[in-house]
Amino acid sequence: MANIIPVANYPLSSQASLAAQYVGKKLEDLPTPAVVLDRAIVGRNCDAMLQVCEKLNVGFRAHVKSHKTCELSKLQVGETGPANFIVSTVIEAENLLPYLLECQANGREASVLYGVPIAQSAIQRLLNLASKLARGSVNVLIDNEDAFSKFNDRLVSSASSVQIGVFVKIDTGYNRAGIKTASPHFRGLVEAVVSKTQNPGPFLRGFYSHFGHSYAGSSEDDAANGLIEELTGLEEAISAVPSTHVGKLVLSVGATPTATAAQNMLSDSSSSPRVKEFQGVLERLQKTHRVELHAGVYPLLDCQQVATHARPSEGRASQGFQPLSKDNIAIRMLVEVTSVYDEREKPEVLVSAGSLAIGREPCKSYPGWGIVTPDLGNSNTSSIYDERGEKTGWIVGRISQEHGILTWENDRERCNPLTVGDKVMIWPNHACVAGAGFGWYLVVDSEQGGDTVIDVWVRWRGW
Repeated sequence: MANIIPVANYPLSSQASLAAQYVGKKLEDLPTPAVVLDRAIVGRNCDAMLQVCEKLNVGFRAHVKSHKTCELSKLQVGETGPANFIVSTVIEAENLLPYLLECQANGREASVLYGVPIAQSAIQRLLNLASKLARGSVNVLIDNEDAFSKFNDRLVSSASSVQIGVFVKIDTGYNRAGIKTASPHFRGLVEAVVSKTQNPGPFLRGFYSHFGHSYAGSSEDDAANGLIEELTGLEEAISAVPSTHVGKLVLSVGATPTATAAQNMLSDSSSSPRVKEFQGVLERLQKTHRVELHAGVYPLLDCQQVATHARPSEGRASQGFQPLSKDNIAIRMLVEVTSVYDEREKPEVLVSAGSLAIGREPCKSYPGWGIVTPDLGNSNTSSIYDERGEKTGWIVGRISQEHGILTWENDRERCNPLTVGDKVMIWPNHACVAGAGFGWYLVVDSEQGGDTVIDVWVRWRGW
């Protein structure tokens, strides 16, 4: 059992078979519902993140939970430099294993962090992974001394020769997982990890914060404030490390709004007044430690991310900067109109996708579950709902399990009618949840026309 990796329990669809079915087909000829990615937009979003990290001289750790594909994982870390990842399920790490081994065989730094406080039942699988990779390539999150003690006991009793890095997860205000530095248990946890450091065995890799509540922000300053709060929170955490600890710590901060807000911090000309403060904190920490950003949904983006307004929505396209706008959302859902209800208070149509395809998370900026895009050359979707401008267009106004209701927002007289059989694209509220309803992404490229499937990326399954 110790050598079994459960990837085999979740066989994936054949990429070759899918490519034979879909590659070369026009979007309007595809069966619905389907989830579509624009490779050109994904690539630009990934490149922008890597460029800002290079300019700030910080590391980057790519979260793969949003997309769960090997192809996009590789785009997130680029072709050179470190290939460091975060996963939310062990199966993601197991699917990354071949690529991690390839990177290490080529002399490239490569590692994975299991990005939730570790379940006891997951320990053996992580040890299996660690045994196949270079020492210290597998890392875990710990926020509880009892959990660490049990983890350490399992590690010791396994008689394994692996070394596992430990990030202590700090709660910087999200109140989900993590331990606050003000907790009476915090110093004891850090001291316990340092005291048990051995090779083989666990060792203190550093501190980790996920500023998930940054999704509630509504401005560049909100995102910048969150990024600075995370850095100062981890700076405070360092004070608990006993003097017996040797070596640089890794300070990992982020969530897509705060990590992408780093693009606002590249120069004093940024519109954010906190640039100098950020640069001062970062410079202080980098003298003795290694700072890294982490983020996951940024290659895809979605309505929820655009609603944070974490960076400007236009301009400043030079130096790798990517505006945060609907135009840079890389994921769309292709759905089909199956019925029309002109007689209702608002014009409405039924579409062939509900919560299992689009997701059921609301968005704070508008009253719906998705916004119909201008794609497919359909003149009847030429007016696009803009929550900050003219609120005119089709949105997913109601949703059930297998169906959605598109509602026309604004005056009936201005309605662009849809008819049975029309196909439309929808920007979803939450890319992570929307993608989970599908076994693969159909990939197009807007730099090559954008209306034809050029590839199929198979999503990993399981836990």
